[in-house]
Amino acid sequence: MNAKNAASMNPDELLQMLEQQATEYALMILDPEGRIIHWLAGAETIFGYAASEVIGQQHSMLFASEDIEQGAPQKELAIADSGSPAEDDRWMRRKDGLRFWANGVLQAMRSPEGAIIGYGKMLRNRTDLKGHIESLENEIRTLKHADERKNGFISTLAHELRNPLSSLTNAAELLKAELRDTQDAAFAMAIILRQMDAMRRLVDDLLDITRISTGKVKLELRDMALEDVLKAAVETCRPLIDDRTHELHLILGKEPVIVRADPARLQQVFVNLIQNAAKYTEYGGIIWVKLLVEGREAVVKIEDTGIGISPELLPRIFDMFTQAEFAERESGGLGIGLSVVRDITRLHGGAVTVRSDGIGKGSEFTVRLPLAGTSAKRPDSPARDA
Repeated sequence: MNAKNAASMNPDELLQMLEQQATEYALMILDPEGRIIHWLAGAETIFGYAASEVIGQQHSMLFASEDIEQGAPQKELAIADSGSPAEDDRWMRRKDGLRFWANGVLQAMRSPEGAIIGYGKMLRNRTDLKGHIESLENEIRTLKHADERKNGFISTLAHELRNPLSSLTNAAELLKAELRDTQDAAFAMAIILRQMDAMRRLVDDLLDITRISTGKVKLELRDMALEDVLKAAVETCRPLIDDRTHELHLILGKEPVIVRADPARLQQVFVNLIQNAAKYTEYGGIIWVKLLVEGREAVVKIEDTGIGISPELLPRIFDMFTQAEFAERESGGLGIGLSVVRDITRLHGGAVTVRSDGIGKGSEFTVRLPLAGTSAKRPDSPARDA
């Protein structure tokens, strides 16, 4: 005799087969008062109760004691009464007293007239998933704690470095004044001061990383001409640019581009980007700093003919310490500056992106900032080289 296929069986036969074989799912029917009136095979497998032990009992017998005290079974029925499926993820109790994590839903069943005639409840044992979630939550807490300790260490380190660095700077300035007539001494002192200035900026970046991550950076916003910030940033970077014999072009429009920003913080962004362009460009290279307006955004592009960025580094270039993984890069740093650039730009409501065609093909960093009010104008005259 050939076995019947599903198409040749009536719905009652199919439902009976489903009841008997769907043992991974607990299926039950409740009356309007929440008493169990139908107990399928899967429910017996998951809860350990035979049908004769639960029929006529309140479905609250399946809940954990703390959920019963908080009225969870009644709340579940009330939600279903309102017309929405009552979905839940909770601990439930087996006959042997053991608990399991259940993912389930309770659905009200209504007559054609709309009266509630009972409830259908289906759930599944997902203790395995709960264990995985708890493991991930523990990992997140551990990582968060480690991150807090890291921020504390960086902040302490930066403050500890700042004090001796300040003393060294003052002493170097005194020596510079005393030895200004000696050419070799003046040359050596210029190197010392330049390197201490680089150290100071590194310490400031370290402090900013911790301040930004803990929400302690407060911007002093005002309407300002972006050209002024760019000019100041270029002048700050001029010693490094000249030392590496680069050619720099600052390209501005004739009309001012007004943004609402913290001038000191914004200058920090562009100093970092211009210094990076200078550091990662071979001696005698070319750097462009361009300012334009696109729509309601001020756009600053910093391009160079430098060593470029590899495809594997490009997506992570703004992540802290990324550059430290690529120590083969000439003058490779810790990658702190670009992380600060990204975060400060975001604090201003802007964004920073990077483009590079690969190693040896230069790079282009683009900073976008919202224009301030209606005072900002699009540069519609030919650009000039400042």
